[in-house]
Amino acid sequence: MTRYEDVRTVLAGEHFTRDLSAAAPSGQNHNTTRTVNMDGRPHLELRSLVSKAFTVRRIEGMRPRIQQLTDELLDEMERHGPPADLVRHLAAPLPAIAMCDLLGFPTADHERLNHWCDGITAVPGTDAGTAAWRELGAYVNETARAKRAEMAGGRPADADLLSVLIRAHDDAGRLTHEELVLLVVVVLAGGLETTQTAIGAGLIRLLRNPDQLKRLHDDPRLLDPAIDEILRHQPVIDLNRVQVATGDIRLGGQLVRAGDLVQISINSANHDETVFPESNRFEIARHPNPHIAFGHGAHHCLGAALARLELQTAFSTILRRFPRIDLAVPPESLRWRGGHVSLGLAEVPVTW
Repeated sequence: MTRYEDVRTVLAGEHFTRDLSAAAPSGQNHNTTRTVNMDGRPHLELRSLVSKAFTVRRIEGMRPRIQQLTDELLDEMERHGPPADLVRHLAAPLPAIAMCDLLGFPTADHERLNHWCDGITAVPGTDAGTAAWRELGAYVNETARAKRAEMAGGRPADADLLSVLIRAHDDAGRLTHEELVLLVVVVLAGGLETTQTAIGAGLIRLLRNPDQLKRLHDDPRLLDPAIDEILRHQPVIDLNRVQVATGDIRLGGQLVRAGDLVQISINSANHDETVFPESNRFEIARHPNPHIAFGHGAHHCLGAALARLELQTAFSTILRRFPRIDLAVPPESLRWRGGHVSLGLAEVPVTW
């Protein structure tokens, strides 16, 4: 499914599910572990636990910290001098350190977390992915043990997301150990590489459209719509999750039967000419801009507000501190990473 309305219908979930076990023959699915890919009550139960870390108040409270991190990372990039890799200096560490703060992991571990998430988002079946799952799972177990000791010593049980999940597991029995680990991994994987790509590729998009970049320089109030246009225009997810039809439905003039597998393309939907006129044109003041980069329906990205905060801070600070920033290499020489669910740039060399 590639058209906007069809993709939204699939994502809305009334006739489709992300839980592929729904397509398994009756009696062949024995796994009782809940995952965020389930629907209905199991999904709501897990989402309600994680959502405590993503309230508007909590994310807004992170604004000074995100600004501090951005300033410190760009200070280091400035000390390095041009050309400098924007991915290594800002796009990769900023969301990783922010996620460490949110989860309660030591910030010194952010590079390891990026490495593991790189493996986890690799196309399934790779040795790197298997090793990353095992190593990250062991890390979460080790950190959870240390966190329990801190909580026993008086640390607040809601100080970070991992503490909240530990309490849900230990005190209330609302989580199994496997579900706790899976939730932490999902939050990490969803919050690192997507934002990293949006920062690096978003800056490239602005630099390759100098008229739009000038408009943004001249009117900083365009920052929020510019971010929406970056999210619409710049693909971040390369492979969208396959879903299963739970009932017969007609989409795109074709009958989709219950049990059929359906592949959607959010990138294509965000370029549907019937919704986004001149969709290939990058227009930072585009209005309306009902893109679905963060998904739609019950599975809408929980971390959308945090991602927006990081993008707002990153772009506003870059453009203020480096008004003459530019690519240090020809755009065609930039290398995109392959073999992963999410897109990503190997590096973005910049000068100023």
